[in-house]
Formats: sequence, structure tokens, C-alpha cells
Amino acid sequence: MSHQKHDIHQDITNQIICLLDQVDLNDYQPPFASLCAQGLPVNPTTKNHYQGINILALWFNQQAREFSSNQWATFKQWKEKGAQVRKGEKGSRVIFYKTLTKSEENDQGKEEEHKIPMLRLYTVFNANQVEGYEDAQNQSIPETDKVERLKLVDEFCSNTGAIIKHGEDRAYYDLQQDLINMPETSHFLETDKASATENYYSTLLHELTHWTGPKKRLDRFSISASETKQDYAFEELVAELGAAFLCAQHGITQTPRENHAAYIKSWLRALKDDKKHIFKASAQAAKAVDYLNNLHLN
Repeated sequence: MSHQKHDIHQDITNQIICLLDQVDLNDYQPPFASLCAQGLPVNPTTKNHYQGINILALWFNQQAREFSSNQWATFKQWKEKGAQVRKGEKGSRVIFYKTLTKSEENDQGKEEEHKIPMLRLYTVFNANQVEGYEDAQNQSIPETDKVERLKLVDEFCSNTGAIIKHGEDRAYYDLQQDLINMPETSHFLETDKASATENYYSTLLHELTHWTGPKKRLDRFSISASETKQDYAFEELVAELGAAFLCAQHGITQTPRENHAAYIKSWLRALKDDKKHIFKASAQAAKAVDYLNNLHLN
């Protein structure tokens, strides 16, 4: 029976790997509406939302530094709006991709166009880091709750014994307090790739996989403050694969969604795009799922 379960896990892992080259991080749609009830990161000068990996990067910075605003701009852009970045403030990096087209004459004397990818790094500052600017709300969380509660999945989560609290503005596992914090279900959006219900439960099962990590359970990570970015990225792979396995197990999705692949692809970049990390993470995710299933049955 155990061999069959691991075959299923391997099959899902292989499907996600097939999706990795197809998903576009610039088209990534986060599953819940906003962070701190503010919305997706936006540039107040251009009025454009940041895209792809920059969404995750700015959200993580917003979480870590407890900024209430979703507005980010460069030092020069803030100055153009009559605002001033406070002295000593540390900016956050964003990536800008652009493709240049260059025409060259080939050996036959004909003009050929060559596309040259160009990557630039910019430093941006949050509206909370500047003076002389009145931050306006850009997006509000929808009042309609589109999440349909799935009784069997709720019972599964409850039977594990994990403490799950709702009301936070972001989803995360609190290692110190050993509990899962989730946004209210009304914060979760329907996207092109998944329903609000799928996005909610996928996020919850992601955090539940993190919950299996402490020493008193599977001892997958340490409380040590010396944890590296690579360790953090690897744990995110484990949690997202665990969410994919559990979603399939509970019939939340028939096949792995592009959302799973997009999230995994973003963390693979932190691991230098080495796909071998997925297989290592898959083995750890399978252990986490087996652990949760045993708790549910006992």
C-alpha cells in the first residue's frame, strides 16, 4: 500500500516537472487577494502592478518589515511625486526583464534580427519609507466569500491536531507558537488556474505540510537563526509538493495546477534552477503526507 502511495507522489512530481518549463512567472496569480488588506504590489508613478517573481519578493519584504502599504517606487520616482525617502532606509530589489532586438548582416549580406534578453535590477522603497506622500488604498478585499467549505478536508486538518487560526492578513506557519495562521476565506480569489476554494485549501495544506517540520514531529528543520536562504527555499518546495499531494488525495484537483508549478519555479530560482532539488523535496513531502494521514487515522 505504501509503495502505491509513493508511486502517486512520484507521478505528481513528474507532472509538475513537465509543467515547469510551460508556466510563466509573469502570469502568476497569487491565491489570496492581498497582504495587509492592501492588494498586489503597485508602482504609484506608473500605476502598474509589479509582475511575476517581483510580486513574491515584495510581499516577502512587506511581511518581514511589517509595511502596511502595497506601493513601491524607486528613489527617483518618489522624488518626482514630491516625496522623499527617509535617510537610512534600506530598499528592496526588483527585477526588470526586457528583450532588445538587434539587426545584423549575415554572411549572405541579408539583415537578420537577433533578440537579446536584458535583465536589470532596480531598488524600490515602500510608501512607509518615505515622507511627503499620502498613501491611498488601491485595492480592497472582495466582500463576497467564494470559498466553499469541504467537510472531509476540514475534518482531515482537524484530526491532525494542528491549531489553525483565521484572521491574519497572510498565510504562514508560526514555529514559535506552533500554529497555522490563515487569512479569512473571503480573502481568497478565483484565478485563471483555480477556484477560490482550490486556492484556499491548497494554501492551508501548504501550511499544514510546514507544520510537520519541527523536531517533535519529522525534525525537518531547525529553529536556528542561522537557517540559510537555500534551506528556506527547499522547505518551500517541500510544502508546495505536500500541498499538491494532499490536494490530489482529497480530490481538490484532478491534476497538479499551474499555480503549484509557478510557486515551485519561483523557489527553484533561489536554488539556481536545479531540478534535482524537487526529487529530494518530493521524498520529504511524501513523508509529511504519510505522517498527516497517520494522525488523521489515529
